[in-house]
Amino acid sequence: MKTIKIDELAEIEAIINGCDICFVGINVKDEAPYVIPMNFGYSDNVVYLHSAPFGKHLDLLVIDPNISITFCLVEKLVYQHVNVACSYRMDSKSVVCSGKVAFIEDLKEKEIALNLIMRKFSEKDFSYSLPAIKNVKVWKVEIDKITAKAFGQKSGK
Repeated sequence: MKTIKIDELAEIEAIINGCDICFVGINVKDEAPYVIPMNFGYSDNVVYLHSAPFGKHLDLLVIDPNISITFCLVEKLVYQHVNVACSYRMDSKSVVCSGKVAFIEDLKEKEIALNLIMRKFSEKDFSYSLPAIKNVKVWKVEIDKITAKAFGQKSGK
């Protein structure tokens, strides 16, 4: 079984859009990266995230707004031989991207971004109360670099 690099934008976006959550890696000076699972929205090479308006993640992003985001779709367990442990792999696809966080402050833009996130779970657009929209931090990450791979692929595939 082999790993295949994915270059087609449509396939990369299908992987991203097929995920319910992503994992966001935030830089921490002189420590291991801080990685958190997050809900997200995606449109036109931009990832939208949301969080509480305070916390460790925001303190770290003030210091360094550069982040990495990982998406992963797992299809099934595959193997070359049932009795050979090292031949087992996950048939999966992943996307790893990076960019810089910018926070959206405009209330209308926040609402648009929040509805992009909610479209992962519902077809409807929502209305947000003024306190709700003011008390959420909405992140905009324009993707600078992106790579994608398919794992556990049969030879010749």
